[in-house]
Amino acid sequence: MIDTFKHNISLDKFFRDGKNFVIKRQSDYLSYPEFLKYFSDLKTITRHNLTIGINFTYGWMPTIFDFRSDKFDEALIILNEVKKGNKLTADNLVLLKGLLNNSLVGTTKLLHFIKPDNFAIWDSRVYRYLTGKEPHDNRIGNCNTYLDYLTFCDYLTKQKEFNSLQKNIEKQVGYVMTAYRVAELIMYSNGAKK
Repeated sequence: MIDTFKHNISLDKFFRDGKNFVIKRQSDYLSYPEFLKYFSDLKTITRHNLTIGINFTYGWMPTIFDFRSDKFDEALIILNEVKKGNKLTADNLVLLKGLLNNSLVGTTKLLHFIKPDNFAIWDSRVYRYLTGKEPHDNRIGNCNTYLDYLTFCDYLTKQKEFNSLQKNIEKQVGYVMTAYRVAELIMYSNGAKK
């Protein structure tokens, strides 16, 4: 999928879209730093923290949350490794997704709140921006596609002009954000249905 992303979204298009970024929904920007703080203040993520965190994460989603498996112990091991800065495999994502409402979107939001430097939020608007296709569940729920998306975010954020773009968007929002968050916001804001 990384080749598809690069083919559909040239660097010129991405940076042009970033220069045209405009804040639309203020409440997301108010809650975002609070969600990050919740996880950054924790030494270890417990089942209690996971339950609270996934439920406030779902405050950003149009669906009600439901645990879909009982793999809490395995999930907590993975999430604490994420907090330490370790990478995830597709199998790790499958396990987390299976527990967390069977939603890769919700899972990536939680991962981002836990370690925003390493994980970008993935949702239907980002998928639509990158592929030009409608985000049916079998497309947006593909864990390997999400890992390719992270690789693409890394590629974008390493471009020399990204730093100045990031500063401009942070100025609009009113606080410092990770590079992955800035890249995702650009895609999100340009990925609505036409």
